[in-house]
Amino acid sequence: MGILDFMFAYWWILIVESLALAAVVALLALNADRIVGDAPRSLASLRASMGLTLLFMVSAYIFVMLLVIYLLGGFGVAGSTVVLWATILSFILILFQWLLSPLMINIAYRTRPPSTPYEEQLAREAERLARASGIKPPKFVIADVDFPNAFAYGSPLMGNYVAVTRGLLRMLSRDEVVAVIGHEVGHLKHRDVAWILALSIIPLAVYFIGRALIWTGLLGDGGDRRGSPVYLVAIGAALVAASFLFRFLIAHFNRLREYYADAHSALVTGRPRDLQRALARLHLAYSSNERLVAEAQSNSIASMLFIVTPLIEVNGGFFYDIDSYVDRLKGVRTSALEELFATHPPIPKRLRFLDRVAMRIEL
Repeated sequence: MGILDFMFAYWWILIVESLALAAVVALLALNADRIVGDAPRSLASLRASMGLTLLFMVSAYIFVMLLVIYLLGGFGVAGSTVVLWATILSFILILFQWLLSPLMINIAYRTRPPSTPYEEQLAREAERLARASGIKPPKFVIADVDFPNAFAYGSPLMGNYVAVTRGLLRMLSRDEVVAVIGHEVGHLKHRDVAWILALSIIPLAVYFIGRALIWTGLLGDGGDRRGSPVYLVAIGAALVAASFLFRFLIAHFNRLREYYADAHSALVTGRPRDLQRALARLHLAYSSNERLVAEAQSNSIASMLFIVTPLIEVNGGFFYDIDSYVDRLKGVRTSALEELFATHPPIPKRLRFLDRVAMRIEL
């Protein structure tokens, strides 16, 4: 294969992938309101939504893989072998990412152990909340970055961590920081990092197969219908589009897990209002300070793990009537289309969901 053939094939692959993504985005945009919906009505409905989403994703993946095996049955390489190797490769890449992610996150965010009496007090709170949640206490660390956020992460090699940024400690009251830590402990209790990484195998494997078929079709010499370039490129393009759909499903599943972590914080602390205040203060900070948004975007290695995502969400401080802002924010109408592209639910919807959790606590 000459360099011109390679460049020609690569150019066509980019076109095919762009068209596939455009088709998926257009399909989702037309149905955004029906797909997104309102915040969960209760913990029971939230658990049902998570279970149904998980079942649908796994069932859809099995269906797609069986369909690929059938469609490639007459091709030179058995379809089952293509599917098997794509899944194995995806598993290896995701496993490698999972095992080493704490090291990369610690370096990227310059995490350090608590060094002041206040930080050590928060570390004890993290330990208390973890024990109340029935899990082994994580390592509590401070991320030396200015933008306000928090995240939980870990791996079997390096253990579990809860990190809060320097900016978060400056912005929130102690009770609000504890509520945020409760949210992150909820992620660890629910094993959200492992769930999301495991599910990430699905779109990655589908994408690998799609790309391989497009390459084979563009560089192949033809043959029968099942080995013809047009046939292979068509299947490959459909698989690339399916991989994008699976990524949106994972983002939807992650949004549901954020609600679940919010509920955990409310239940384990018994103070859902503290988390509402923290979320509202963060929303206010990112909506009024472009520098914070830019800094958070430039340090996005763990963006899916953040307590809030600054890419689409809305100067937090102690001189603002935060309770009035919380109540006003609950009534804000959010964009379904923006939510489709986000890993976190909009904060107004999270505040409304916490109200529903609070009603359960009062009962």
